[in-house]
Amino acid sequence: MSDTISDERKSQILQQEYNRSQEIIAELESQLGTITSQLQEHLIVDQSLSSIAPEKRTNRKCFKMIGGVLVEKSVDDVINILNTEIKELKMEREKLDKELTESRKKLESWITSNKIKIVKG
Repeated sequence: MSDTISDERKSQILQQEYNRSQEIIAELESQLGTITSQLQEHLIVDQSLSSIAPEKRTNRKCFKMIGGVLVEKSVDDVINILNTEIKELKMEREKLDKELTESRKKLESWITSNKIKIVKG
């Protein structure tokens, strides 16, 4: 009887660990998706603004949302800001991608080491 209880307890603990790992992976995937869409938006705006001939950009106004506030800037200023933000977003995406890969590898090794068989019902 006590073996059955300890087996059930062990199963519950393993299930909780598995669920926690799955939640971490799902959160990282969500963050990665958000960063990727932000990066795409930045690239589209950068491409649009960069396609304007430099001589036509000189006195042209451009508006950039900074912290929920619309700020007036020049087109060249916004292009510079976008380039910086694009670099930061790419670095963040790489970091999240590495983290996600590591989390998946950890989960796979944990599954193997604990001899877990995934049953989907």
